[in-house]
Amino acid sequence: MEWYEYVLKRLLLFVPTLLGVSVFVFYLVHLVPGSPAVAMLGVRATEERVLEIERELGLHEPLPVQYVEWFSGVLVGNLGQSYSFNGPVAPILADRFFVSLELVLLTLFVSLSLSIPLGIVAALNKNSAVDYFSMGVGITGVSVPTFFSGVVFIAVFAVGLNWFPVSGYVAPSEDLVENLRHMALPTLTMTLVAVAVAMRMMRSSMIETMGEEYIRFLKAKGLRSRSILFGHALKNSFIPVITVIGLQFGYMLSGAVVVEQIFAIPGLGRTVLQAVLQRDYPLVQGSVLLLALWFSAVNLGTDLIISYLDPRIMEEET
Repeated sequence: MEWYEYVLKRLLLFVPTLLGVSVFVFYLVHLVPGSPAVAMLGVRATEERVLEIERELGLHEPLPVQYVEWFSGVLVGNLGQSYSFNGPVAPILADRFFVSLELVLLTLFVSLSLSIPLGIVAALNKNSAVDYFSMGVGITGVSVPTFFSGVVFIAVFAVGLNWFPVSGYVAPSEDLVENLRHMALPTLTMTLVAVAVAMRMMRSSMIETMGEEYIRFLKAKGLRSRSILFGHALKNSFIPVITVIGLQFGYMLSGAVVVEQIFAIPGLGRTVLQAVLQRDYPLVQGSVLLLALWFSAVNLGTDLIISYLDPRIMEEET
């Protein structure tokens, strides 16, 4: 199978995946107890007024009819009107998405800058003090809950040392320095877990690669350790690491809800939480559909990178 054929095949899988997700999410959201009309009216909710609002919102129609109307709008870029934000869903999600995307990209950049060198050094110095230190960092990062580390970082670096703001968000277009100051602690909170996972995978993959026969053969030929490492071992070691990084990159956007809530960041995760609490069906459906599209795109990109590095993967799927 040629690489372009593999790409086309994976792209075609997008359609049934997103269609299935849209159906599942639509019906799952409508199974949540409560009515958006009741949430909108609050103490003024009477049975007559609730029925009137539900007719205005189209919630009195059967679910299949509601789904067809909603998905017909999705195909032309209309995700409906948000009940809680009183506006179209698409612009709301676009604003929140790029806030969360900035947090994810900063986390990915910092975590890779730390985890890759730590994993390589730990693998090349197996069972040494450096290796034990790296493993300790990995175990700590995986073990500490995100909400706990976030609160600790706020207490130490924001309240105690007053180095960073406690919460809030400043757009990069307004003030880049303040934007980075506000994003520092949320990024550090998410990086703790990301570094742990990627570093441990990098260490394990590098140890396995350095034990392969072709590496021993290259050593026997007299190649320098630097040439073996950068010319041969790293490429093969990166394949499982890229898989893990791709999964993390996909999950980070949806998993940022806790961090965004702690630091009051107006991102996609926090918006989904607010939408669920307000029974805002169009906003929840649009958010989850966007997350599904994001995760599918990240998985596709990861698969394409891996198949490019190791063409044998394409041959296994033929």
